[in-house]
Amino acid sequence: MRFQPTLKVLSDEQIERIHQAALEMLMNPGVLVKSEEARDLLKQAGADIDEETMICRIPGNIVMEAMKSAPSSFTVHARNPENDVHVSTSDVHIEPMIGRINCYDYASGEARPTTLEDVGHLIRIADAMPNYHLLHSGAIMPQIEGIPIRATHAYGYLESVRNSTKPVKATSRERVMAEDCLRMVAAVAGGEEELKKRPCTFTTDNPVAPLHHDRDQVEGALLYAEYGIPIDVTSEPQAGATAPVTIAGLLAQQTADVISGITILQLKNPGNPVWYGTCGSVMDMRVGRIAIGAIEMGLINVASAQMAHFYDVPCRGTASATDSKELDFQAGYEKTAVMTMAVLGGVNKIFYPGTMEGALTISKEGLVLDNEIAGAIYRVLDGIDVVDDTLGVELARTVGPGGHYLSQRHTMQFIRKEHFMPLLADRLIRERWEEAGRKNMVAKAHETVVRILDEHEVEPLPEKTEAELKRIVREVEEREEKQS
Repeated sequence: MRFQPTLKVLSDEQIERIHQAALEMLMNPGVLVKSEEARDLLKQAGADIDEETMICRIPGNIVMEAMKSAPSSFTVHARNPENDVHVSTSDVHIEPMIGRINCYDYASGEARPTTLEDVGHLIRIADAMPNYHLLHSGAIMPQIEGIPIRATHAYGYLESVRNSTKPVKATSRERVMAEDCLRMVAAVAGGEEELKKRPCTFTTDNPVAPLHHDRDQVEGALLYAEYGIPIDVTSEPQAGATAPVTIAGLLAQQTADVISGITILQLKNPGNPVWYGTCGSVMDMRVGRIAIGAIEMGLINVASAQMAHFYDVPCRGTASATDSKELDFQAGYEKTAVMTMAVLGGVNKIFYPGTMEGALTISKEGLVLDNEIAGAIYRVLDGIDVVDDTLGVELARTVGPGGHYLSQRHTMQFIRKEHFMPLLADRLIRERWEEAGRKNMVAKAHETVVRILDEHEVEPLPEKTEAELKRIVREVEEREEKQS
């Protein structure tokens, strides 16, 4: 039985002040909304729209009515119903990263362009990892080595859904890409009506900090909302660059970004499932780029969860990322510190496990390592069960002073429930560790990758579905060839 996380960084008064500051920003200066459809939705609701500048000023009552219509719980369905994910404001689910431009090569220690084969391998590894529930996919990648750039989303989705029966993400990055992916998702679901009944994908709508909703991204997301598909509305402000340098200022602006995005989606389809999302961190002024492993990202995650739950919607956060170029001590401490804060702070969907180098690179071994970190933190969430059997008063009488518990049935009964058993972390004495090959966690993670790719089998797509997905991929590629 998991206990409710209790890590907080904002008081109720501070939450209210951030909320009010966000509402003020939505009226003055307002938000730039480049989608005509989105502006029309806001105008019909009563917002003040300047069509020339595309600036929309959204009164607080419109925002709050929209936020009230967003559900506090929903289900993301999977190809295998056993992998359905039930999302709420009290659950914690982890979404590992799959699609990055570069993939870390264990043998050379270098990053190289990600191939379609890598996408399949990364998805299959994530499918095998017990602590990963919602899967990012190759559909989100801007490019895959050797694949026509305008067909990346179609190839990436097909390769991803082939290699997992968990919920697989699709892209809303552009209207035509959203249309392509939705046709493919509908094929997996068994048709458009079945997709509406059992949404078996999810997507992201990224407001552009500060206070900007891009046309392509919004119009793509609005298509997903027509099907009732869950959408995380995630802003990526950088304190000192695309947001105020202060964390409070970043949170206020991020809240304005996110709740205005949710408002647009709710006006399109009241009750559409959403997450309040953050990918916010600080800009390291010394190097001029976002610090994605910064401890401030942990603070922002926790505060964002508090803001999301103030609106009674689930929160998506960003954790288990690192700025390190290697799977080293820096990677370990950055990933673990921010991940722990996110989980204990009540973030409901945690994204970015498996990444390194400021999320420019994905690592197969990193996916395995981060799964172990997640398992340890889930053990913390399981808490301590205090009942007669676990207190062991009668057991203490049986063992007696000076005895031991190694041979007791009670030990075998409870050990796997009470003790987290790491698969990679080493606890041998040095002599035994040397006899076993002196392997560190990264080496063991690589062995796990090799074993999964050799042994882990995924239920194949039905032949009819596979054929339809291939047909759509060919159609997308032929369309892009004609236009190029």
